[in-house]
Amino acid sequence: MFKLRKNAAAIAPSELPLAIEVANSALRRVFAGPQISQLRRMITDLLVSQRLPNRIGFTAALRGEGVSYITLAVAVTLAHDTGKRVCAVELNWLGPGMLANLNPPPVTGRRKRHEPAPTPAPLPLLPGVAEVVRGQASLDEALLATNHAGLWLLPAGSAAIEQRPLLARSAELRTLLDSLSEQFDYVLLDLPAVLEVSDTLALAALADACALVVRHGVTPITEIQCALNDIQHVPVLGVILNQAQIATPRWIHRLIPQE
Repeated sequence: MFKLRKNAAAIAPSELPLAIEVANSALRRVFAGPQISQLRRMITDLLVSQRLPNRIGFTAALRGEGVSYITLAVAVTLAHDTGKRVCAVELNWLGPGMLANLNPPPVTGRRKRHEPAPTPAPLPLLPGVAEVVRGQASLDEALLATNHAGLWLLPAGSAAIEQRPLLARSAELRTLLDSLSEQFDYVLLDLPAVLEVSDTLALAALADACALVVRHGVTPITEIQCALNDIQHVPVLGVILNQAQIATPRWIHRLIPQE
């Protein structure tokens, strides 16, 4: 008899979840095993073909595609699997999502139909890239240690709207990233959406290569093509399809043995 579900004991080690926990903080996120498995395959392909650069930018065509989520998931997978030193750097002052992704709403079980969704705890006010670049905090003060010895996070910090264009194009920011590239084997850049703000074009140029995050079934093909055209000044590693849902008919499931 075929089984449609895997029991806990039958889950392959490659499908086990991975978690990020910020030291001395309640910030935490668990990434599901199947998601980690897919990212692990992508990372391994790039490593084997020697196409994984030191500094990788993650962006999207539009806001809300899941760039921060994917950046963190790739960071924890890379740090866990290779033992290398990895730093995830948030450069999105328009819509920062790194700390929010580490602070999901509490799980309260099944809610009643009209009951409001639980709200996450207030985010801590932490210094980040903006404060380091402005000389208001040191890099050591802004870096967040995690439960993985080689994984560190650097949030965006706070920058007023009139400060962001200068910040994105500043020599100080480039110097900061160069310093991080000397300290870490891999630096992952969490960038704003390409079609949302022109600063992304300048920020993408700070990466050795970029990956475009696309939310399955949401982003129009025309917008994806426009985004790829806009970042053609940077090598593109590929497109990461986020939240993909492929509906397999039940009759096909019955033909597939599942252990």
